[in-house]
Amino acid sequence: MPRKATHQEPPVAPHLENHLVSLEKRGDGAVIVRVRSAGPGHLPDAVFAFRSGDPQYAYWLRRLQSAADSPAATPEQ
Repeated sequence: MPRKATHQEPPVAPHLENHLVSLEKRGDGAVIVRVRSAGPGHLPDAVFAFRSGDPQYAYWLRRLQSAADSPAATPEQ
């Protein structure tokens, strides 16, 4: 009889490095997550949209808000 897995994967990939991810909030409230390709070759970016009610929406919204609050998020002049 197969064993049941006791480990559950996290709902999002916490290992995504900040320099590979850009976040924005659209006028309709959706959070847009763009993950830049980091591998060899010229793969396109992966782009995801999360809306209120999506399971990962709150996570990405918090991450967007915390990025906006950090000094590194302020453009240099």
